[in-house]
Amino acid sequence: MKTLDRIVDFIVRFIMAFSALILSIVTTLQVVARYIFKSPIGWGQDIIRLSFIYLVFWGAAYCVKEKEHLNIDILLTSLKPKAKKILELGINIVLAFFFMFIIYYGFIFTQSGANQKAPYLSIPMSLYYLSLPTSGIFMIYYQLRQVMEQISNLKSNGDTGGDIK
Repeated sequence: MKTLDRIVDFIVRFIMAFSALILSIVTTLQVVARYIFKSPIGWGQDIIRLSFIYLVFWGAAYCVKEKEHLNIDILLTSLKPKAKKILELGINIVLAFFFMFIIYYGFIFTQSGANQKAPYLSIPMSLYYLSLPTSGIFMIYYQLRQVMEQISNLKSNGDTGGDIK
């Protein structure tokens, strides 16, 4: 399982890093072309949008892994440790179902973009939309890993709280 975790982590980090790199380079080129040469790069907008979308959605998958997603923990902090672990497990199971919803409808949304084209590059919009279900697959992977670890900890009365870091 450790090998699979390393592969999954590598894929997520690579796509995030590649997206951030492309976003930075093309944005810089766009600014230079627009303000120095007074001639914006038309295709730059499509590349910037594509790389930003992938960075956001794959960054969300990474946040699931790191348990850094948005949460309001006022209720959790007031519970006893055992009740807190059970509630966290319930929340993570609900999140896993939500990620399944994202994957399912993300693929439907991706198919709907096959006939739409990006303005300058004329690439199918489904390439943009594909970021949603693909990142959702990694979100659910990380979420299910957390759920399995939490169940294991509840059975053995462990005190790690289900971290997979």
